[in-house]
Amino acid sequence: MGALSSLASVGLNLALAQQAAQRQSSDIKSERDRQIRAIRERDEETQRQQQEALRRRLAAQRARAGAAGLGGGGSADAVLRGLIEEADAAGLARTTASSRQISDIRRSASRSRRNNLLDLAGGASRSSLSLLGRSSGSLTSLLDL
Repeated sequence: MGALSSLASVGLNLALAQQAAQRQSSDIKSERDRQIRAIRERDEETQRQQQEALRRRLAAQRARAGAAGLGGGGSADAVLRGLIEEADAAGLARTTASSRQISDIRRSASRSRRNNLLDLAGGASRSSLSLLGRSSGSLTSLLDL
């Protein structure tokens, strides 16, 4: 009878540990999603600000070119294209950096969840063996129960 109660204790401990691991995994996913959302929101705001700054710079450059009597074409267009290419390069760098941050966050969260599962499996095995060992005085095969 002692072996059956020990087996029931092992089952209960395993169920509770699994429930705690699922809760922790859910917390890890929520934090990961929050961090990714914050990065994306920051990027959207930065992009909006950079587009507005580019718009102002282009307008100022056109005004300077018009005041100098250059109008459209030639060097004035080259300067405008340069400003646009500069803004595009900055946007690409920002996007690349954000993608790298998001990948790091996902990798870290995945590693944490994997470690939680390994801890659950190792802890369950250790507690099962210790409970079974205590109840019978020595380790007993589950088949013998």
